[in-house]
Amino acid sequence: MADWDDLRVFLSVYRNGSVRAAAEQLQVNHATVSRRIRALESRLNVRLFEKLPSGYVATPAAEEILDQAEIMETGAKTIERRVFARDDALNGPLRLTLPPVLATDLLMPDLAAFSRQHPGIELEIITSYDSLNITRREADVALRLVYPDQSPPAHLYGQRLAMVNASAYGAAEGPIPNRWICKEGEPTPQYWRSAAGGSGRALSDIVVSDIYQMQQAALRGMGRALLPCFAGDTLYGVQRIVPGKTSYLGNLWTLTHEDLRQTARVRAFLDFIVAALRPHRAVLAGNRAQD
Repeated sequence: MADWDDLRVFLSVYRNGSVRAAAEQLQVNHATVSRRIRALESRLNVRLFEKLPSGYVATPAAEEILDQAEIMETGAKTIERRVFARDDALNGPLRLTLPPVLATDLLMPDLAAFSRQHPGIELEIITSYDSLNITRREADVALRLVYPDQSPPAHLYGQRLAMVNASAYGAAEGPIPNRWICKEGEPTPQYWRSAAGGSGRALSDIVVSDIYQMQQAALRGMGRALLPCFAGDTLYGVQRIVPGKTSYLGNLWTLTHEDLRQTARVRAFLDFIVAALRPHRAVLAGNRAQD
């Protein structure tokens, strides 16, 4: 019979497609992951993965046990959440996930203040553009931008904190090429291309992987970039191309699991961040002039 520790490793390899990525997620040595997979295969007397140049590929046997492994995961995570929720102490771990640019460009001073107020809380800050799974305890609290065509997950407890707007930015010094800098998979909307204009022949877009690279490319005069206002108005050396014009990007929410919301350290963080975000609402909405 397979135990949960082995199945937990199996699920991580299945989802990540490699032993190394699974080891990073589980925070163990990659040799430990390999050993666990071999032990599970030996116990079940099947081969679960084929090791190919592209990564680990699940076999039909792995697909057959996937559903039951996920059922065990749901039960284990439910137990973890409920035990965590009974902890009324303002100490212990608290995992927060939020977009990297939100942490670095806006909220890190507030997060530092929270740590000073609650030195017993072991705050782990996970910056990611991916939506980490709170139900699976990949994070305890998320600060997440919810886009206009989306809604917060119904099974999570959430609170809307602020509206987030965007604007077009370019270098404050020197000519701005008639070119857009875009995040991969997110081309600049046509109405911004029209509104921002531009002289001369339009050049091909520059595609980058994250907002930080968009900021830096705009700052270095490579073109214009549609950025969240808090990421553009607070960056010295860039300016809005169309002063006063913004577009709605989405709403910033806090999210946590219903089982966790009354836990002392989760409640302390939620109360803190709601108050901390109030002074930032103007810059998030793009209503504050650049400093």
